[in-house]
Amino acid sequence: MVMGLMVALAGLAMPAQAETGARDLQLIARTMGFLARPPSGTVEIGIVHPAGSDPGRTEAERIAAIFGSGLVVGALTLHPRVMTIEDAARAPVPVLLLTNAALPQATSLATALAGKGVLTVSTDPASVDARQVVVAVRSQPRVEIFVSRAAALAAGLEFSSAFRMLIQER
Repeated sequence: MVMGLMVALAGLAMPAQAETGARDLQLIARTMGFLARPPSGTVEIGIVHPAGSDPGRTEAERIAAIFGSGLVVGALTLHPRVMTIEDAARAPVPVLLLTNAALPQATSLATALAGKGVLTVSTDPASVDARQVVVAVRSQPRVEIFVSRAAALAAGLEFSSAFRMLIQER
């Protein structure tokens, strides 16, 4: 089983025509499958940006557009919902992808979401080191998944033991 998981994740690192952002989103969806209680079916993913930030909103809308009519990975279909940090803190969805523009406010968002079981994700490994998000993914130049043990604990999330062999836990 672990070998199959490694092959599935490694396949994402192979050169592809898809935009890097799409590969990152696929990696996020696959990562969700390794939660101790993984979601299935149709799930909303919040694409979070700071309120009043035109570049942040543009970044969020660009990411949301990559989903098209929905990103299907296994039994999971992700649909994006562009939202501000304040919206995400008040009415979180099961997973939140923080745009680069939102990262400076990630610590306050993590505090607001503590214990609610919300998976916070970014594409910046430094955000895991800072315990701002639970997971950071990077698909270029190779697939890397970083997990903050402290942020996962604070969020009330746990990953399967098989997954822990594939990641860089910090």
